[in-house]
Amino acid sequence: MKNVKSKAKNSKQKTNTILSILTLATLCITAVIIGQFVVLDNKTNKTLQNGTVINGLNLSGLSKDEAKVILINNFEEKAQDFELSIVDPDSNQTWTFDKDDISVNSDIHTILEASQDQKLSSIDDTEDTTFMSQFNKSGNSINIAFNYIFTGLDEKIETILNAVEVEPINSTITFTPNNKKPFEITESKNGKRVNKLNLYNQINEQFLTTNKINVSLDYVEEIPTITKEYNESLTQKIATFSTKVADSTGGRKHNVKLALSKFNGFELMPNQTVSFNEVVGAHTTENGFKSATIIYNGEFTEGIGGGICQASTTLYNALLLSGVRIDEVHRHTLPVKYVPLALDAMVAEYTSDLKFTNTSDYPIYIKTYSDSKSVSVDIYSHTPTYTYKTRSETINTIKSAGDKVVPDTDHKYSSKVLFKGEYFRVSYSKDGYEAKAYLQTYLNGQLIEEKLIRHEIYQAQRGLVIEGTDELPAGVSPIDSGVKIVSE
Repeated sequence: MKNVKSKAKNSKQKTNTILSILTLATLCITAVIIGQFVVLDNKTNKTLQNGTVINGLNLSGLSKDEAKVILINNFEEKAQDFELSIVDPDSNQTWTFDKDDISVNSDIHTILEASQDQKLSSIDDTEDTTFMSQFNKSGNSINIAFNYIFTGLDEKIETILNAVEVEPINSTITFTPNNKKPFEITESKNGKRVNKLNLYNQINEQFLTTNKINVSLDYVEEIPTITKEYNESLTQKIATFSTKVADSTGGRKHNVKLALSKFNGFELMPNQTVSFNEVVGAHTTENGFKSATIIYNGEFTEGIGGGICQASTTLYNALLLSGVRIDEVHRHTLPVKYVPLALDAMVAEYTSDLKFTNTSDYPIYIKTYSDSKSVSVDIYSHTPTYTYKTRSETINTIKSAGDKVVPDTDHKYSSKVLFKGEYFRVSYSKDGYEAKAYLQTYLNGQLIEEKLIRHEIYQAQRGLVIEGTDELPAGVSPIDSGVKIVSE
């Protein structure tokens, strides 16, 4: 799944960013405002306009240097009996700060040194003049915020917030495909975040009239980014596909189930591409596979890993029905009987693979299971907008060339045939086919598109008849096994 950041964390970061930006911005605005109040005279010392009041101090007509001294002295005096108490109503805990926890900002005088040529467009009662602003303007009266006058408080208040705030807890998914309920989904939990805007507003409002400030923390509920309801929407069964193994040999049935088991519990994340061969591993006895019938050089023969292709085919069809993008797929050289033509997916360890990609925005969960009669694949994810079906169409039949008679030179079939003229049938001839497969897309039960996804040609298969190689003794006739050889 793509990584999801907590909404609560984003909210906190956003608030702190706004604090920083508006603190800097409003400091500049403060300087500009005072710049408007200062009368510039190149030949005399600068004086402030009549009616100029900063934090309750009437500075009308004073020079810049005089106003600077008065401001600094006043703020240092206020610091001596400053006291801030913050109460947490949830825990009844109180934090108190006094003169030992603060210091007067030595740069406070810079607001009087701003360029007096700047023009202020409009700063009337806007949302920017909240607790984050360094001032509150009313006519020629300016109030500088407490956290600009006294440095060190911001950090201490932030420490309190970190201690009392609770991060929201997201819901989680545990995928255990072999359980009766394959998904365990935990409940999400709300968090709580201090309303920092309100807190600083309270402090600034009281700071205008008193140095003994008492405020309470006000909390805002933080909703988790990932809720249980959301996770439940990601774990809906959206496709299933099965193939039969009832008539398979023991070794082949074992191989089909073993290969599919490698995908049991597999989680396919958005934009993730998967190789069937990489997941299943080597087609060897060391990897647990047994000898069984395989298709090699256009013929059915014995080999290690026979049946793995039925596993890849079963998975392939389930993926098609779930809308997963298929990046690589191959046909068998001969038709197989467990799926319709052009819907098989042959794999070979070094030459042919089944590859697919999750192009959706949601994780995909794969469950595989089997019994004595069939193997199955279930696909779980967020319910898609569209549903899918497949359709196979045979467009041509390729006639078989008949039987191929092979002499038993190594006497492999000596228990069946011995002399020339004696025959044993290993397999019957089979026709080949040209076929097409289509993927159908449905919206609200209505077919809206049918797309050609495969056009395959399967070789015809000749029948295999074994003939004995020994010369008949005089007076002995070959045993008639009833085998009728079919010529081309």
